[in-house]
Amino acid sequence: MHYLRIPEHYSRDIMGIEKDKLFDVIKQKLPKNVLFTEEIADVLDVSYDASYRRIKGRTALTFKEAVKLASHYKISLNELYDLPSDNTLLINKNKFQDNIDGLIHFYKELSYYTKTFHSGSKAQIVYSAKDIPFYHVKTTNLYWKFRIYAHLNFSKKNSINNNLSFYQFTPKFAAVEEAKNFRETFKLTDIIDIWSDTTIDSSLYQIFYFFRTKTLNKEEALLLCDEINTIISRLEQNVTNVNTENRLINKRKYRYTLYYSKLLNLNHSIFFKNEFKKGILMPYGSFSHIKIEDSIICNEMDSYLQKQLQFAKKISSETEIDRKVFFTTMYEKIDQLKNEIKSKTLISFM
Repeated sequence: MHYLRIPEHYSRDIMGIEKDKLFDVIKQKLPKNVLFTEEIADVLDVSYDASYRRIKGRTALTFKEAVKLASHYKISLNELYDLPSDNTLLINKNKFQDNIDGLIHFYKELSYYTKTFHSGSKAQIVYSAKDIPFYHVKTTNLYWKFRIYAHLNFSKKNSINNNLSFYQFTPKFAAVEEAKNFRETFKLTDIIDIWSDTTIDSSLYQIFYFFRTKTLNKEEALLLCDEINTIISRLEQNVTNVNTENRLINKRKYRYTLYYSKLLNLNHSIFFKNEFKKGILMPYGSFSHIKIEDSIICNEMDSYLQKQLQFAKKISSETEIDRKVFFTTMYEKIDQLKNEIKSKTLISFM
């Protein structure tokens, strides 16, 4: 069988997409230790030789293949044609159902995306913590189950029966396993948490709400308060000195750092970066999020967060006074809720 050999200058333009420019942009997004020909072969699902021929221009890169590469590496036409990009933005929207299966997909997606940054040696996450981040909560805790229960109750579709009590609610085993994988994935990343005075407020309000609506009994409500107290206490211990805040895994230390800010608008956004790339996840709804990998926006976000951290208080390994004031405020809120729950005698005519 004979193949028609296409000269390189004929294959240069693929229905308006410049092949060489496309490959150059892809190379910039990959770690230096990645074999480029093998990488392209894996994405296009072709042989090593077929990949090599496309890279060298000996075989034309089809429009369908170019789109597949651009989609896989999140490359916009702006990057290929130097188009004005001040008012344009490349995003991906991951919409999951507001039910327990949606939660499972959410955990899987977030774990997978976090792992894509582990290819670099300087992976870092900056979490704008509007609520207690999930990676601080063990799946063996009653509080983890409660967070899922609250999310599903407040979802748009009311994906669980409103009459179902917290005691009757049992998450799927698959959700528990994916949550464990999610926590393990985050352990392999340097994390910067940004908290405010109100970070734990929504969790406390939710406990009180379900207690008042009788879907959560007094014993459960008080136990949940105790578990939040334990989470905060463990966090305090971890940031008290620099030696305990480092986690030694596979001979590498992963650092957790906690900041306290009154200036930053906390919105659950998660900023990822390593030495090769950056990304932003903007959650919306219960388990859905928008993914932004536009280099201009990510660089602006990086600069913005670094500036905000200059005005924030570093709770990790800093002055004992600031640390004590911060955590004492958290403990006082938990105690206030416990006292409120203990003092409430819900009227019953039964």
